[in-house]
Amino acid sequence: MLLNTIRSEWLKIRSTKSVYWTTVLVAVIVWGLGAIMAWASGFSLQTALDDGEMDVVASMVETMSVSGAIFAFPVFGLMIILIQAVLLVTGEYGNGTAKSNVLAAPKRWQLPVAKWIVYGLIAAVVTVIVSVVSVYLYKWVAGLQIEDTSVLDGMSMSADDAWNVVARMTLFSVLGVGLAIGAAYLLRHTAGAMAVVLLWSLVLEDLVNFIPKVSDEIYPYMPFLNMRSAVNLNDVNNAAWGQGGSMIYFAAIALVVFLAGLVALRRRDA
Repeated sequence: MLLNTIRSEWLKIRSTKSVYWTTVLVAVIVWGLGAIMAWASGFSLQTALDDGEMDVVASMVETMSVSGAIFAFPVFGLMIILIQAVLLVTGEYGNGTAKSNVLAAPKRWQLPVAKWIVYGLIAAVVTVIVSVVSVYLYKWVAGLQIEDTSVLDGMSMSADDAWNVVARMTLFSVLGVGLAIGAAYLLRHTAGAMAVVLLWSLVLEDLVNFIPKVSDEIYPYMPFLNMRSAVNLNDVNNAAWGQGGSMIYFAAIALVVFLAGLVALRRRDA
């Protein structure tokens, strides 16, 4: 039964020390970078207020939003989650337990599905907690630099679209886990899978934007670009869809990669 495989995966993941370390690392990096940005933004905002530069103040207040508070998560926090998802698969090949785990599962497809369900739920919980704390941490740190803290009223979980942003970031994490697991089963090698996932999300998509003549045609279809834009409540320029379409598009890409990994697992020896 799939339930037994899920239970087995939960026991394995719960006993994996790296999961705890990477979870802490996500929080430290996202909160740390958020606090630095909050301090700098608060200082700059107060300076603009003192100088009477109200156009600058209006522009800065607009950027002080929930998506701004969690700006580090779609890049750095998510990358750590993707790395851990890759390690859940490639670690088994590295320590020689992959074949026995496959044999223990009633059906091979249940193994990657169980990994996605278990670590996807963990990633979802981590994303929600870290994101919500980031918002209030940002507001507190920025408030230390600002005399009139009423300008930070939009930095709250009761603000418009606050939970929408958190929900989209959570979806980003869960779908990213599936994509990373699929890539790991396709390559079965830690360095290779990490290189593909990280280079794809951090480097290759941005490089496409610099290709003459074709960048306007191809760039709007970059999966990670679409999902990050949706998290920030922005439409992708020149895309054939809006924010909802961007999320559906990334979900489709993640599912395709995951299914490709699942098929690869079924067709070859573990």
